[in-house]
Amino acid sequence: MILRAACLILLASAAQAQETPIPEAAPDTSAAPQARPDPEDRASEIAPEAPDEVPQVAEAADTPPQWQTLRETPDAYDTCLAVLRDYGTRFEERDSMTGRLPDCGIANPIEVTQILPGVTLRPEAVMRCETAHALASWVDGTVVPASRRTGVLSPLTAINHGSTYVCRNRGGVASGKVSEHAFGNAIDIMGFRFEDDSTLAIEPRADAGTIEEAFQRAVRGGACLDFTTVLGPGTDAAHADHLHLDVKQRNGGYRICQ
Repeated sequence: MILRAACLILLASAAQAQETPIPEAAPDTSAAPQARPDPEDRASEIAPEAPDEVPQVAEAADTPPQWQTLRETPDAYDTCLAVLRDYGTRFEERDSMTGRLPDCGIANPIEVTQILPGVTLRPEAVMRCETAHALASWVDGTVVPASRRTGVLSPLTAINHGSTYVCRNRGGVASGKVSEHAFGNAIDIMGFRFEDDSTLAIEPRADAGTIEEAFQRAVRGGACLDFTTVLGPGTDAAHADHLHLDVKQRNGGYRICQ
């Protein structure tokens, strides 16, 4: 009897197992996750508008034009002029100037005709004193010594430039950020003239293997000791024929040397 009862229990358990559905096996691979949005796409999102009662126009009027924020204190300006005189720079002080764009202008412009004794700026150019100081330091500490060390270039007599103060946006486009040229902070160096009337233009010279390439590399590299921005051939097409040098101040003293 006991054996028969055990057999009946086993048969009932087997039947119940057959009636219980077996779950389907999990797929071999998980479904691919949905693509997450690129954070850069958020740049196109429109910020919420400010309430109507906020006086937006009044706040904008209270913000001084950018050129005024660069105005030197009287002591700083006088010190800068004294440094230029020590270098032998020839210049004339000019009245403050502004341009067609609100942020364009120079509070204390100077017109430079000679950078160092015997080294003229062609043509004469208007800029901030700080820019002229950086230019004189660069020519005195880098350009003149480099030309001497080539052993083939005669003494430097002139720096040829394309522009200094120009009221325009970056890249000359109709809208966008204002160029450092618009504050008198920048100069575009086109080339150099020497005592024997020879010239050396700024141009692409990568891997030329010439003394001219060595000279151009030397003066370009040394420029970033005096200027905070140095752009030239190889940076982009817009700077293929000149060195853009400026004294733009950035957080932490950051410099762009390209």
